Amino acid sequence: MTGERGMALPLALMALVVIAALIAASFSGAVLEQRLGRGALSGVQVAGAAEAGAAATVGQWQALGLDLMAPGQTAALPTTSLPGRVSSTGTVRRLNSELYLVRVEAIRSDADGAVLARRGSGLVVRVRDSMTPGLLPVVPLPGRGWLRRAWD
Repeated sequence: MTGERGMALPLALMALVVIAALIAASFSGAVLEQRLGRGALSGVQVAGAAEAGAAATVGQWQALGLDLMAPGQTAALPTTSLPGRVSSTGTVRRLNSELYLVRVEAIRSDADGAVLARRGSGLVVRVRDSMTPGLLPVVPLPGRGWLRRAWD
């Protein structure tokens, strides 16, 4: 029996190495999936914040004094902070006597201030033909008023 060598120990070690590699691969996949999910969530949050900011601008049109702008003039919108470190800001530009471009950009940042996600949304609106009490002075263009773009 002095010349015989056993195979049990090398096989057991090899099995442990294979099992450890499988565990490491599954853990790596789980971490990647979690990061992708957080990125998708951040994207959805800022896209919603950008669209909500554009809609809120239309809702506060007269309070912001936007109907007094001259053609070609641009007005900056106030920055709005939302839960989850999301903020939105934008501009309104009067294109001509009837059309305005509302552009809102939303940003989600981490605790250090680094940008995690950024989305923009635009809305082309026109002046309402007749002023009816209780109605907004501007309305989005039918079917093509919303502009979506992820700009820097």
